[in-house]
Amino acid sequence: METAAGITGILALGALAAPAPGQAEQAASRIPRADPARIRKVLDGMESQIGRYWSTPRRDAEYLSLMVKATRATRVLEVGTSQGYSAVWMGLGLEETGGRLTTIEIDAGRHALARRNVREAGLAGRITLVRGDAHRELAGLRGPFDFVFLDADKDGQMDYFRQLYPSRLAPGGIIAVHNAVSEAGDLRQYMETIRRHPEFDTVIVSTTMEDGIALSYRHRKV
Repeated sequence: METAAGITGILALGALAAPAPGQAEQAASRIPRADPARIRKVLDGMESQIGRYWSTPRRDAEYLSLMVKATRATRVLEVGTSQGYSAVWMGLGLEETGGRLTTIEIDAGRHALARRNVREAGLAGRITLVRGDAHRELAGLRGPFDFVFLDADKDGQMDYFRQLYPSRLAPGGIIAVHNAVSEAGDLRQYMETIRRHPEFDTVIVSTTMEDGIALSYRHRKV
């Protein structure tokens, strides 16, 4: 298993992923900046609920925010919003890059809670929350995305991948899959597929030393 020592290499790859800004990205960059202190206050409040709701550990969420900034991602997708903890962290990163996040949650209660948390953080202009089954909702998303975080049903991973690649994942884009160690059994087919795929480089990075995030970088065509 790769550990945090692999971060430097994947950041070097990720630095190549920054797309030239288009009209949508330029418009997103004009969204008024939220108050960082307000965002942090909301994050601190959500942390007390992590045991109750499915949320990434703080170190993983911080890493996602860092990756958004390091790759200069502007078109970000999340599958599995839960209470919105990782979405707000990525939104914090998008405050720097001027991008936008679309996040999908199947549960109505968690979706409503996430919407409230995003609004209280002042990030409603930067984060679009979609309520529904991502296996169906992905078909309606235009893309392409340059950073994708998948943290929902692990046994549905291959369907997500088929819907993302090739049309909804930009060349130079990254797919990040949570629980790559603890849910390795359900992710086996996906991991075997992505590791063999000629267009992807994949490593597993651990920030907690207890679980891991599988990062897969899609090659740019030269």
